[in-house]
Amino acid sequence: MDSKKEILFEISRLISKSLAGKSTRDEQAKLDSWKRASGHNKMLFDRIYSDVVAREKIRQYREADVQTAFDFFVRRRKVLGDRRRRVRRMVRYAAMLLLPLGVALFYFNREEGEMMPKENQRVEVAVTGRRVPTLTLSNGQEMVLYGEGILLDEVQGIQVRENEAGGLEYCVPDSVKGETVYNTLETPVLCDYSFTLADGTKVWLNAGSKLRYPVAFGGDERVVYASGEMYFEVARDESHPFFVEMDGVRVKVLGTSFNVNAYKGDRLVEVTLVSGKVEAYAGERCYELKPDDQLRYDRERNYVEMAVVDAGDFIAWKDGQYVFRGKKLVDVARILERWYAVEIVLEGSVGESIFTGVVNKEESFDAFVQRLGETSSLSCRMEGNKLYVR
Repeated sequence: MDSKKEILFEISRLISKSLAGKSTRDEQAKLDSWKRASGHNKMLFDRIYSDVVAREKIRQYREADVQTAFDFFVRRRKVLGDRRRRVRRMVRYAAMLLLPLGVALFYFNREEGEMMPKENQRVEVAVTGRRVPTLTLSNGQEMVLYGEGILLDEVQGIQVRENEAGGLEYCVPDSVKGETVYNTLETPVLCDYSFTLADGTKVWLNAGSKLRYPVAFGGDERVVYASGEMYFEVARDESHPFFVEMDGVRVKVLGTSFNVNAYKGDRLVEVTLVSGKVEAYAGERCYELKPDDQLRYDRERNYVEMAVVDAGDFIAWKDGQYVFRGKKLVDVARILERWYAVEIVLEGSVGESIFTGVVNKEESFDAFVQRLGETSSLSCRMEGNKLYVR
């Protein structure tokens, strides 16, 4: 097998394993490195992972004859290899090498016209390419979660499955006893995820978040450990209060819905109550929150500030939007950097500028940059993975 075929197999294998939910963390890192290597790679990756393509076609992929598709692909490459090809035709067939094994090769034979740009046609990526979360089981095994039908066996007869809606569910036998066993769910950039804990509590994780939680709750308290941004709808159980532990803040609830924002490295921890009542412990004091109350804890200064906000703005992210109402551009930049995996450089005093608007999480970063330039006096320029604003 020549080097080009080896590259084809390796990249195809990495993307295919990711699509099938079987990538290890090292394999995901290699895939991320390949994507960052060129804008063309990123374009293809986004195209494959977009909901409008990959999720609609995965069923066809599972039914396809992958080996036959690959054999036909190699035969066509041998024929093409003896011809002189114009640059744009080379681009078309080089693009094929970068599509995932099975999925892309199946598309190559069945849907070349649909997936590949025609000559002189510009490719536009209108939506972001979603990443997928990683679940770490109690034995240290890591599973990348993508697609329906995942069924994992945990200790004590507990089963973990991914339902039709794409969320995790824990099936816990009534006889489960003994030592508390934990799983950890982690979301990368360009990824949000929702699932249901064993007690019926629903959790949404935003990009760059991590939650450590018991696969089955035992004892008098239900305790989870959070880093990043999450929204909770806690199943009510007055005899077993629910606690969310973060760096510097502890939240106690009985049955309510609220948002927490506690990214590692950020100075502030925010707790925003949507409904019900919570008690937040921060700075050696206890604060009782009512709906639309927000607690802001400054970890550096050990200082707490209480504010009344529109809670809907702070949970819109779970429904696919970031809502910014009178936000400093420096705060907007930090949120978008985390979602899009870009670096935003604010020159001079630009960071103090006030931004109001809505960013759809499915739209590309370029769309936001264009809108920012059109609706303000700010000057924007992209250099690689960096946006400079002045």
